[in-house]
Amino acid sequence: MSKVSLVRSIAALCVLATPSIAQNGPYQSLLTSLSPGQSRSVDISLRARIGPLELARGSFKVSLSQDSYSGEATYRTSGIAASFNNDAGVATVKGTIDNGQLKPRSFVNQETNGKRRRITMAFGGRNVDVTAAPMWSSMGFPPATLAQKLDAVDPVTGLMELSLVTGRDAGRACGGAVKIFDGKRRYDIRTQYVGTENVSTPAYKGPATYCRGTYTEVAGFNQKKPGESREPIRLEIWLADVGKMGVSVPVRMTGSKGIYTAVLYADRAVVR
Repeated sequence: MSKVSLVRSIAALCVLATPSIAQNGPYQSLLTSLSPGQSRSVDISLRARIGPLELARGSFKVSLSQDSYSGEATYRTSGIAASFNNDAGVATVKGTIDNGQLKPRSFVNQETNGKRRRITMAFGGRNVDVTAAPMWSSMGFPPATLAQKLDAVDPVTGLMELSLVTGRDAGRACGGAVKIFDGKRRYDIRTQYVGTENVSTPAYKGPATYCRGTYTEVAGFNQKKPGESREPIRLEIWLADVGKMGVSVPVRMTGSKGIYTAVLYADRAVVR
């Protein structure tokens, strides 16, 4: 895998690095315990690098109430990475919370550089309506099927679901598989709980939940070139309860493939 490909993946992870909620048992989480009128909000900013070289920056704001949620993420390549691949954009999602489950209703990703492609997705019934302007020249090899789209959520909801819903029986963040569709690409993120480790970032220093996982391509990706690796990206995620509010956020993440390892870390995190 090239540096440029890993940069693209880490830029996507800037959007995907969403907050999780600390679990307290099989059915206890913030998704089921908020009362009418109560809410929680998270505002984090993140940076990605390979060694001393900065690759990307991102930010994420999410708001949760008893029966709905919304989120806005920004991302852009930066530093030396921007000379190879100048990606930037804003992603937003709105959805409902039904019996502790996140259900996206609308998702928009607006690229602010390059082709300035706008992707919108509407979830409902037995279809996922997708529009993209301009359209892609190819829908990937193979393209995502309707069944694969229906079995997935948008990228922002996907990481929230990974943290909030899966692994609830074990009382852990992480611990399962989440299927994600971004309008073209379908991929799986699988994680498992490992333990607790101390972590140090500009936003947080102290004990954090440590998880390992993989990012695996399923459908809708560009056809691989001869000799190009198909191995999944290996992930490590550290989640911490910043501010002791009962809401864990990703304070550090790594993505590794081949000889490259990119590090994504929080340089600011506010929970209210």
